[in-house]
Amino acid sequence: MQAPAVPDPLATPARIAFAGDWHANTRWGIAAIQYAADLGADVIVQLGDFGYEFRAAFLDGLDRALTRTGLRLLFVDGNHEDFPVLLRYPIRPNGLRQITDRIWHLPRGFRWVWGRVRWLALGGAHSVDRPRREPGTSWWREEAITDSDIERSIAGGPADVLVSHDCPSGVDIPGLAESAHLWPAEEIEAAEAHRSRMRIVVDAVRPRAIWHGHFHRQYSTSTDLGYGPVVVHGLDCDGSSLDRNVMVVALDDIPVAPGDSVDAGPRNALAAG
Repeated sequence: MQAPAVPDPLATPARIAFAGDWHANTRWGIAAIQYAADLGADVIVQLGDFGYEFRAAFLDGLDRALTRTGLRLLFVDGNHEDFPVLLRYPIRPNGLRQITDRIWHLPRGFRWVWGRVRWLALGGAHSVDRPRREPGTSWWREEAITDSDIERSIAGGPADVLVSHDCPSGVDIPGLAESAHLWPAEEIEAAEAHRSRMRIVVDAVRPRAIWHGHFHRQYSTSTDLGYGPVVVHGLDCDGSSLDRNVMVVALDDIPVAPGDSVDAGPRNALAAG
């Protein structure tokens, strides 16, 4: 029997499933893939804290589910990823890291176009539980965005959608302030500083929509970040419920900046470097 063709990870979809943190939970990931397929999604954009140690059992299980449903999965890195393992996967000519036939990593600053919508990926966040973790085993310094990540993300100009793990400052995340007392004050301060660095990117590229994970809260809000209304969607994590972890949206329903048009250049690129 001939093996199924490997799909183009950047083929333009009609419907996109956004998924919050999975934390290398194989059973949950398989269920979420089926849920997205049942809702008519063509692709899953997973918002970080995806593979943790990127073990074969997790990746193979998800790849089989993706093959069975005909889906493909793109993910941004979270703060809970084994970066030395992840970064060993080479970047392919399309600008993505290929993890399996149907799973691809979106490097920080990666841009692409689906339809009329310009997309920007920016993984990373600060771990407020860092003091409880072991460097190189359960915590990695590469979790935080760097100056180079910021510069690369900004260099490509405006974007309509930002897919990220962290959420920029200026967005009121429900319940976040009430839970701050659970973590050391210096870690909360560092997390807020990371959000402020995310905001530098947002102020420069001015997305009309943001999807993020990290905070394990499902919500949607419209807020003014100084250049007009921005719709922000946060998604919950594994162990919540599938309808809180996965959101399916038609590409035609995603907002774009008024009067802006997509140029005729390459549909995908790392913005710089």
